[in-house]
Amino acid sequence: MIAKKPSFLLLFLLISFGSITAVAFTPALLEIAGFFNVSAKTASLTITLFLVGYAVGQLLYGPLANRFGRKIALYIGIGLEIIASLLCVIAAPLHAFWLLVLARLFMALGASVGLKMSFTLVADAYTQEESRKIISHLMIAFAITPALGVAIGGFLVEHFAWMSTFYFMAVYGLAVLALTMRMSETAKSLDHNALKPSKIWAKYSATLARIELPVAALLMGSATSFVYVFASLAPFIAMQTIGLNPAQYGLWNLLPVLGVIAGSQLSAHLSQSISPMKAIAMGIGVMLVGVLIMAAAFLSGVFMALFLFLPLLIIYIGLGFIYANASGIATSKIEDKSNASAMMSFINMGLTTLIVLALGFVHISAVILLPLVYCILVGGAGVFALILKKSYCSEVNIKGD
Repeated sequence: MIAKKPSFLLLFLLISFGSITAVAFTPALLEIAGFFNVSAKTASLTITLFLVGYAVGQLLYGPLANRFGRKIALYIGIGLEIIASLLCVIAAPLHAFWLLVLARLFMALGASVGLKMSFTLVADAYTQEESRKIISHLMIAFAITPALGVAIGGFLVEHFAWMSTFYFMAVYGLAVLALTMRMSETAKSLDHNALKPSKIWAKYSATLARIELPVAALLMGSATSFVYVFASLAPFIAMQTIGLNPAQYGLWNLLPVLGVIAGSQLSAHLSQSISPMKAIAMGIGVMLVGVLIMAAAFLSGVFMALFLFLPLLIIYIGLGFIYANASGIATSKIEDKSNASAMMSFINMGLTTLIVLALGFVHISAVILLPLVYCILVGGAGVFALILKKSYCSEVNIKGD
């Protein structure tokens, strides 16, 4: 029996819960660095520590959702995000940068419930064929809500203090909480032993028994890294090299929204006529075009907002294809959807975290580093796709998909 379907609006806000809390404050990075009298690299700890918590948090909610149900797990994560957002605000009058960074870590641990539980709810309530379409449509949120968040953050920073961006994140959490309270429980049963360490280890180990899940998750991590690498480097390129102010930077971030809308809608439209692996290959090809345009412009010394954001629009079209299809392949053959989606999200965000952390050890200009890392990411995505294709085609007995 298929569980009662959660509202699309809740899924829409949940899937971007972590990403919007990760990037909505980025127009304030320069202001935060000045306020606390720290370097730009030190200010970026508010992103890197967030990603650490976001990756680890993915593993927390699988066992919690299996033991207490999906709603209780959501209440825990959402509540933690709201409290942490207010702690970020309190860091200002205390002039405590350490508190801001610590609160960002706890914010990530809370907000990570969104990505993990959105995939779990879809897996609970939809068939595999339906989930491909739903996730394709949900990918619109992957661009719209974070981009709108950056735009709102840019407006707030330009007209109010940087703390206002964290008030906005608290309000976002309250909206998700209100919708969760109206949701029907989708768990078909509860596992009273789900929180035992031995059971957790066994469950998560079982999710890795099939190669499709870790490889598909690594492919998704390559795609996710495009978003967070941009969030880490683009504010400094846009404001220091190109000369945009925070409000202008926020508005330019709306342009890539069109890319994910186009990519997710095309993926949903083509889901009946092409295989998931062909859709993934198309997505990687589109991403490569965007990467090459950005690299050609920046390496030629052409530093314009158009060549920062237009390639991202093209890359986001490709992301729409990858997420909908890779996530469906990852969890389709695993019965325990909750732990499977948690492990998938952990690997996804774990790879992203390692890549963003590695940026701190590279001492070259951001305008060179951004296209360079993008070239590496699209190459990595291609490698993971080839490995996934071999396994997937063998599984479904398809030759030359």
